[in-house]
Amino acid sequence: MIGKLPRLLSEKRAALGAWVTIGNPEVPEMLSLLGFDWLLFDMEHAPLDFQLLEYMLIAVKNDATPLVRVPFNDPVYVKRVLDLGVAGILFPLVNKSEDAKLAVASTKYPPRGIRGVGPRRAASYGLRTNEYFEEAGKVLVVVQIETQEAVKNIEEILSTDGVDAFFIGPNDLSFSFGYRSWKEEAVRRAIERVADASRSLGVPGGMYCSDDESLEFALSLGFSLIALGSDYRFLVAGAKSRLEKAKKLLAQG
Repeated sequence: MIGKLPRLLSEKRAALGAWVTIGNPEVPEMLSLLGFDWLLFDMEHAPLDFQLLEYMLIAVKNDATPLVRVPFNDPVYVKRVLDLGVAGILFPLVNKSEDAKLAVASTKYPPRGIRGVGPRRAASYGLRTNEYFEEAGKVLVVVQIETQEAVKNIEEILSTDGVDAFFIGPNDLSFSFGYRSWKEEAVRRAIERVADASRSLGVPGGMYCSDDESLEFALSLGFSLIALGSDYRFLVAGAKSRLEKAKKLLAQG
């Protein structure tokens, strides 16, 4: 299931997405029906396993592109996720070109890569195997930039053949500098350096934007792969706002 994300990236248009962490198929169904361009299923920090991920992927609607962040840059995780039919992989902790090359190789069949052959749901359970093999090379490879080392090596990472996009993890990047916010000058400069490399090399990228300030910053740098938040944060923010308003009305009465 490719969805609309590759087209938006090629046209250099903003692609708005959301993190999915709650293990229930209704969550991605609701978010995709709302009109998000892509959904990122987080297997690194959220309690999602392979079986649950398959159920949740089936629920994606409206041409939203399903991506998965694997727990680690490991070919074993990658092949199992790809066989479920996702359109792309977000690889955490890509710090140098060797990491990027492994990520790319994990998504490609031999002779170009090392992906094991056994597509299951991805090939419609054997009903369109040949067609899938023709399309498999279109899997998006997105590398996560979240350390000082990655920023230092950003040009060689983004120059790696097969890397389609990058994504900045502002929290991890901030912590790698010894801070807790991307707003610190050293972190902002690092993100700006990544943006410069993105423009010069023509590799699109993006950032997790938890509020309007981070969204405006990301857009000002030309980022197009924009995460507007995660399912649990949407739930907490909406419930908190509703509860606070109700309490104010009760206090006025």
